[in-house]
Amino acid sequence: MHRYIINPSFAKKIHSYCDCVVIGSGIAGLSTAIRISKYAKVKVLTKSKLSESTTWYAQGGIAAAVKKPDRWKVHYEDTIKAGQGLCDSEAVKTLVKYAPKMIEDLLELGINFDISNGEISLTTEGGHSFPRVLHAGGDATGEEIENKLVSYSKNFSEVEFFPEYLALDILTKNNSTAGVISINLNTSMIDIHPAANIIIACGGIGQLYEQTTNPAISTGDGIAMAYRAKASIKDIEFMQFHPTVFKTNDGKLYLISEALRGEGAFLRNISGNRFMLGKHARAELAPRDIVVREMIKVMKQQNVNFVYLDATHIPINILKVRFPNIITKLKENGLRLEKDLIKVFPAAHYLNGGIKTDLRGRTDIRGLYACGETASTGAHGANRLASNSLLEGLVFGWEISKDIQKKLGKEKTGHQQKTLDTVKEIVKECSKDQSRINENNKRFPNKEEIDKITSELRHMMSKDSGILRDKESLKEVSEFINGYLDSDVFYNRPDIKTAELLNMLTVGSLIVKAAELREESRGTHQRIDFVQRDDKNWKKHIILKNGRVYFENVIS
Repeated sequence: MHRYIINPSFAKKIHSYCDCVVIGSGIAGLSTAIRISKYAKVKVLTKSKLSESTTWYAQGGIAAAVKKPDRWKVHYEDTIKAGQGLCDSEAVKTLVKYAPKMIEDLLELGINFDISNGEISLTTEGGHSFPRVLHAGGDATGEEIENKLVSYSKNFSEVEFFPEYLALDILTKNNSTAGVISINLNTSMIDIHPAANIIIACGGIGQLYEQTTNPAISTGDGIAMAYRAKASIKDIEFMQFHPTVFKTNDGKLYLISEALRGEGAFLRNISGNRFMLGKHARAELAPRDIVVREMIKVMKQQNVNFVYLDATHIPINILKVRFPNIITKLKENGLRLEKDLIKVFPAAHYLNGGIKTDLRGRTDIRGLYACGETASTGAHGANRLASNSLLEGLVFGWEISKDIQKKLGKEKTGHQQKTLDTVKEIVKECSKDQSRINENNKRFPNKEEIDKITSELRHMMSKDSGILRDKESLKEVSEFINGYLDSDVFYNRPDIKTAELLNMLTVGSLIVKAAELREESRGTHQRIDFVQRDDKNWKKHIILKNGRVYFENVIS
C-alpha cells in the first residue's frame, strides 16, 4: 500500500459507486467526461471552479492539417522534428491523423473558430511548415473552447460535478484503482469516491517556478498522486518555457501568443537588432526551445532580463482582428501594440512529460488513465510543437473513452460491490496508523511556514532546475526538496496549501532526479555542463517509478 497525503480512515463519507471519476475540468477532462457520459455515469472533480483551467489561458489555438496543401504527414514531420528525437512515432501519428476529426467534433459542440474569406482562418506558429493553427476570438481560443465545453457538459444528467474539491490521492489495492480520496475545500471535509476507472486530467506544474504562464491551480497534483500510487512518470525533465511573456504594471505575468510572431512580429535585442536571423531557418518561428535558448544568450550578453517583441510593422487592422485581448491588456499597461516595443522574457509554460500512458491513455495501474498536460503519451518528446497541447487532450481523451466503453461492456456482475468492498478494506488497513497520525498532528507547520517553504521551493526550482541546469545546482535543489519530502509533518493535514506543497515537492524531486540523470542538452532540457545532444547515450526516455529509475527506448 502506498502512502497517502491524508489517511483514508479520516474520510467522513464514502460516496456511492461511480463507473468513472475524472479529475480536472480543462479540455482533456471535460471532453472525455462528455464522451463517457453517453454510456456511463461520470463524476468530475476539480479544485477550483469548472472553467478555471490551463485550457482557459490558451491564446494561440489548436493545430490540425485541415486544408491542402497541408497534410497530416507534414504535421507529423513537424512534430517529430520539434521533439528532438524523443517523440514516439505511433503517438505522434495518432495525434495528427485524428486532428481533423477533433476539429469536426468541436464544431459540432458549437465552437466558433475565426473565419476569413468564408473559410476557417489558419495561422502559423513556431515549428509549423504550413498555416494550420485554428483560433477563436482572435487570441481567446482556450476561453471559447472551455466556455462551450462547460456549458455543453451541463446538459448531461450522467455528469455530476464536484467543483472546489481537491483530489488528494488515488486509492489502490493489488495494482488496481478503487477510488479517489478528496477534500471539500468549502467544508474541509474528507471523503472518498469509489470508482474502478479514474482519469487524471488536472493539468500542469507551472507553479513550481517563480515565473509561469500557468494559473495558480497548476501545482502538479495529478502527477504527484499518480507517483504515490506507484504509476510510472516519464520525460519529466522536459519543462517548456514560453518565449514571450509580459509583466504587467501590477507585477502579474501575461502570455503574449506565439501567433503574434506567426503574423510577422520580430524579436529584437535592446540595440534594436533581430537576433534570431541566422540562428534558425524560420527565425522567430523556430521551435520554442531554440528561441528561448537564443533569448537567454542575448539577455546575458546585454545584462538585461528582457528582449523586445516588435509588431509595429503589422497593419493595425490585422492586429485588432487577431489579438484583441493582447491589445486590451497592453493598453491597460500604457502600451500600444502597433506603436511600442514590448518587453518580453521566458516563463515556465508546459510540461512535455508526465504520467506515462500507452496510446489508449492507460497507465501501468489497472483502471487509472491520464490525458492532457498531466500525461506523457510520447507525442511531444523533448519539446512540444506549438498548439499541439489542446489537440493532445482531445485525441487521447477520445482514446480513453473508447477503452472504458469497451471495458465496461465486459464487466462482470458484482464489480461495483467489489470496488466498494476494496475501499472499505483500504480504510480499515489505514486506520491502524492512527497513533502515528495523532502524534504528527501536534507538529504541523503553520500557514506562514508553509508559504515560506513554498516560496523557497519555487525560487530554487527557477534558479537551479529552470531553463539552464548543471550538476551542482541540481544537487543543491535536490537536497532542499528531500529534506522536506522525507519529513512526516506535512501529512494528514486537511489544508490545500499543505497538500499542494507536498505535491510540488514530489514533482520537483522527480524533475531534479531526471535532470541529474540526463547528461546532455536536448530540447527543453539544457545542461550547461553537458552542452551537446548525445544520441548515442541519451536517445531514450527516463522512467521514474516507486523510487526506481528505468530507461525505455524511443519507439520510432
